[in-house]
Amino acid sequence: MKNLMVETLNKYLPSLEVEYEALKVKNLPPLYKKIYEFNGIKINGKTFLTIEVKDNSLGPREFKKHSNVIKRVIENKQIWYLKELHFNKVQRMIENEFNFIIKDKQIHLPCVNTSIIPESKKVELKKSLTGLSVNILIREILSGDLENKNKTTIASLFNTTRMSAGRGLEPLIKNELCEEVKVGTAKLIKFKSRSELWLYIRKNVKTPVKEIIFIDEQPQSLPLSGMSALSMKSMLVDNKIKTFSSEKKAFKREFIKTDPVFEEFAASKIELWDREPVLVEDGCINVIDTYLTSKDEEDERVQIELEKLLEENNLEIG
Repeated sequence: MKNLMVETLNKYLPSLEVEYEALKVKNLPPLYKKIYEFNGIKINGKTFLTIEVKDNSLGPREFKKHSNVIKRVIENKQIWYLKELHFNKVQRMIENEFNFIIKDKQIHLPCVNTSIIPESKKVELKKSLTGLSVNILIREILSGDLENKNKTTIASLFNTTRMSAGRGLEPLIKNELCEEVKVGTAKLIKFKSRSELWLYIRKNVKTPVKEIIFIDEQPQSLPLSGMSALSMKSMLVDNKIKTFSSEKKAFKREFIKTDPVFEEFAASKIELWDREPVLVEDGCINVIDTYLTSKDEEDERVQIELEKLLEENNLEIG
């Protein structure tokens, strides 16, 4: 904490006289020392209590309550230090007149008449989505059943571990598509609006197809994809060879004895994806994945039917 606070202020506000000062904080509930780290800092000769937040699920509501308890023990003005904080909570911190620093993102210190947003903010927020991240977005847009769920529940819905669910949610939180909010003792996920999530997918998510192979059988266990899926949902006629999809590693496990063939000898076209197809219905991939797998087709009829399909599902193509 000593180095982080001093280095941050020296990096972005070199005009301030900043130095570390040891402060001992006693007589606080034991919980406080688990979720916060306390130290001191001098700015222009004045001593402040610094409070580093260890639990990222905490927010302004908890800080306000805990701040009042801490003031009874030590009267120095407080500066809160966080490694990250959702943009909605940042605004509430300002409204509640907190002095706070968010690592490489924002310094808001009304105690010394200073408030800046470092230029590196945009770089810090961005993080590439994983395949599970995309599937979480798709499910929330189409089903809306992930809102107010915790990581354990989300993990069970995707048949994965809580740790994997956390890794899938992390880039969504970093890109401000959702946030983890503490409600009582639970930590729940809250998403941006359906339209904002869909806009993000349209602008940032590419086709999941990483490789195409042909085989001499029709796999009953795989969902229809690409043109075959679109033809099932529209007036278009399917290609002679049906298209199916599978996550690449899963296909190799399930069809370990199946070898690719040339297209002229094929019974099926297989799209190998970088993630598992989700929300398969009536043997077809979902409407958003249908869009993602076919959006780059040059055939004007395909684009017309894609647009109709999206409109039928209240998804504007823009």
